[in-house]
Amino acid sequence: MKVVAFLAKDANTALARIHEELGPEAVVVSVKKLPANGIARLWQRHGNIEVTACVPEKEPEQKTEAATETQRTQARFSDPSIAPEMSARKSPDGRWRTISWLESKGLLPTFVDQLEQKVHLLHGPQPLATPEKEWAAVTDLVICHWRPARQTMTGTGRPHVFIGPAGSGKTTALGKWLVASVLVNEHSARVWRLDGATANASEILSLHCESLGVPVERFWQEPIMHADLLLVDLPGVESHDAHALAALREQLARLPEPHIHLVLNAACESSILFEQFHAFETFAPEDIIFTHLDEEQRRVKLWNFVLGTNCPISFLGTGQKIPGEFRRAEPALLFPQKNRR
Repeated sequence: MKVVAFLAKDANTALARIHEELGPEAVVVSVKKLPANGIARLWQRHGNIEVTACVPEKEPEQKTEAATETQRTQARFSDPSIAPEMSARKSPDGRWRTISWLESKGLLPTFVDQLEQKVHLLHGPQPLATPEKEWAAVTDLVICHWRPARQTMTGTGRPHVFIGPAGSGKTTALGKWLVASVLVNEHSARVWRLDGATANASEILSLHCESLGVPVERFWQEPIMHADLLLVDLPGVESHDAHALAALREQLARLPEPHIHLVLNAACESSILFEQFHAFETFAPEDIIFTHLDEEQRRVKLWNFVLGTNCPISFLGTGQKIPGEFRRAEPALLFPQKNRR
């Protein structure tokens, strides 16, 4: 892995040099403000910034035709699972093949049984005439449980706070949302990078804010200037750490009616995800943001949270790079894009 340190007068210059010398795949590792040198210390507190970046090693890939960036992005959001082979009308356990396949991809037995009962009530125990009709009948029943998340995220005057376990991707999700709002939708924004029970060491977030011209503050205070989007980044809290959870509760109580977003790593097992969800459920999150979808081969398992909670899924994110790869959640993204036979 190639790691390089860059010295620059500001974040924009540093990012430009990183992209020029290391390419678009480069990832920022650390950011450090250096003290001013010589007589310059009399009128400025800081000198240059030192940004360390690296290019992750890529595993060998087979040669394929070049794909456009749009195609690559769509592929990252497509469920990599392949829909079931349904040449036989029923699976060996007597279930419809589609239902058995959903269970094999992570749908919990409780929801599988409920789904089977509804299918039999509406269509009878025998599978439908064709695999396509069976697939449509089953997935339509699942999709009817979908609850859309809040659509209006800007202009509420209330801060959006990202909570969740350490390593769930909260800061990355915030950064992706911030870049899309500022650059694509041309919204104004302010960011708070606050400490919690532990210190918030996310200097990378400060770097991105500086490059976008977005104010970032280290202590909460009511914004004097209006902004369309108020975003608050907090350190991760482990679901079993009662002291840290209590401190988080006190911190959220000091914020003015925050929109609370729970961020979870989709690559974790369902049992762990539900344990984390129940630990943070008492904070009354408005929605769930799932990250790391590029690391999960069984995206169907996220339907467990649609069927088993009252908390809607708002966004889906893949990858560690900012910007990009952050989309509004919709039912089609939790199923394979194509039913293959």
